[in-house]
Amino acid sequence: MIVFSAATAGSNRSGLEKAVLRMAAKTGKKVKIVNFIDEMIKSAKDLNKLITPSALPNLDIKTLEVLKRSAFHNISDQLKENPDYDYIIDGHMSFWWKSGPINLLNINDFKSLVPDLFVTIVSSPHEVLKTLKSRSEWTDKDIDSYEIAIWSELEIYTTDLISETFGKKNYLIAANEDSDTLYNLMYVSHRPKIYISFSIEHRDVGYERLDRFIKKLKKYSIVFNPRKIDISVYFASTDERLKSIIFNQTVRRDYHLIDQSDIVVVHMPTLVYSSGVDSERMHAHTNGKPVLLYFPFEHYSPFTPYFVDKMYKKENDLIREVAKLSKMAAIAASKKLKNN
Repeated sequence: MIVFSAATAGSNRSGLEKAVLRMAAKTGKKVKIVNFIDEMIKSAKDLNKLITPSALPNLDIKTLEVLKRSAFHNISDQLKENPDYDYIIDGHMSFWWKSGPINLLNINDFKSLVPDLFVTIVSSPHEVLKTLKSRSEWTDKDIDSYEIAIWSELEIYTTDLISETFGKKNYLIAANEDSDTLYNLMYVSHRPKIYISFSIEHRDVGYERLDRFIKKLKKYSIVFNPRKIDISVYFASTDERLKSIIFNQTVRRDYHLIDQSDIVVVHMPTLVYSSGVDSERMHAHTNGKPVLLYFPFEHYSPFTPYFVDKMYKKENDLIREVAKLSKMAAIAASKKLKNN
């Protein structure tokens, strides 16, 4: 199993991935993390011992090509030496440098080392900027939240293109997501993948009930939770240009999370209007995704069930449906494994 993990610098993916390693150790799985930039730096030391990660984007394209080929070669050697290990390879598809993009990886780079799984780890630009500014090598770099937002979009877009070329999906995962999301994508990928849709903008209750519901769902499925990427800091922003790009990217990101899922589950314990929930269930339904709605009310508009496949008045009834789907998926995966 080879996982390629794309992200901007400062996305804090290491915490998520190290947690996956701890989960893997408990279940007898052997996993190693390899940082692609570190491998490039090791190769660069043979040319110039003064080259650092922050200096890589200053190198000319031909030198970068030599370094990345050497890095891929070194990683391939590690895989051959440790065939009983699974690998998570950390990398950037691009650099955002001096207010512009520098392409780092492309389709040809992956032909000799095709990952089984592509993921892009995402954080809010606010969190990324805070992390970068805490690192000495970034304190003198002129980058802001707007440029980080563009870089993040570039990573997602490029990884989408490359993964689709190899017939794979690129799964977006929040850096703050629970580690079982990535672990289960690696080791029990047959489980139903669920996007959880709920009201955020007019929520007058806490998230305790929702979190309990998600915990139950996770017993049988892989859940993508949009709340794991917090954009609340931007609601009061006076920078309209930054606010606009963050809001637009949030919609596109949530649609991406829906598109990578098998099912959309809408959790609506209170009668509040949510433009996000309406848009998400419509997007899912019109793109062939089953939509399951928890709605514990007797009366509703004709529009409520229109973009929904099934409604449930009790949370546990919906959970049982997901459990049934998960069991069916496990049986199908077992049969496929035997046939192979």
